[in-house]
Amino acid sequence: MLVGGAAHAQLDQALQVARQSTQEGAAAQREIDEIADRAGDLERQYLALRQQIEDQRVFVEQQEVFLRSQQNELEALEFQLERVSTIERDLTPMLLNMYVALEEFIASDLPFQQETRRARLDNIERLLGDAGTPPAEKYRVILNAYEIEAAYGRSLRTYAEEVEIDGVPNEVTILQFGRAALVRIFQDGRLEIMTKTHPEWRSLSSSHATNVQRALRIAQEVTTPDVMVVPLPGPVTR
Repeated sequence: MLVGGAAHAQLDQALQVARQSTQEGAAAQREIDEIADRAGDLERQYLALRQQIEDQRVFVEQQEVFLRSQQNELEALEFQLERVSTIERDLTPMLLNMYVALEEFIASDLPFQQETRRARLDNIERLLGDAGTPPAEKYRVILNAYEIEAAYGRSLRTYAEEVEIDGVPNEVTILQFGRAALVRIFQDGRLEIMTKTHPEWRSLSSSHATNVQRALRIAQEVTTPDVMVVPLPGPVTR
């Protein structure tokens, strides 16, 4: 019995040691697991930090490219501004010359719609003297005037006008054949003509009345364009 009791005590002690070892092993495993978890968190934080660093590097490179592009654009704009200053300096005398040439051309041209054309010149002169009007706008207005004057020479036009003859006002209809001739039609049927080569009004034979009326209807767009005989001057022999 003494031997049995001693053996039982030894078994209990062995079991106690085993239990304690198991508990210590479990505690050690938990500690290992906790360390592993912390290591995993640190690794994830490290990887996340590396990704942030890489993202920042790419962003910085993109910003450097953007800044270089902006710098190039600024340099281009500065060059353009210098060109604009040069162009404006050269453009002003050119615009003045264009205005003078247009004014002289109108003064030497057939005297049709003088008030309208003079008003257009006055507007250009006002713009040229206005420092607040951009040069581009001045150029546009002058160029538009040139285009209008050019169109006058290619068209068959008619308009009403009041003329004073011997102190008496007369309402007449002007028929304009481009820049070749003007025919004015009085209310009583009289016809007068002025041509580029003979810049004064003179009587026109009534034999031309039919063709003048046909041209008048075409100019008024009452009838379709057609072939007609008109009293235009012939070629000048030099």
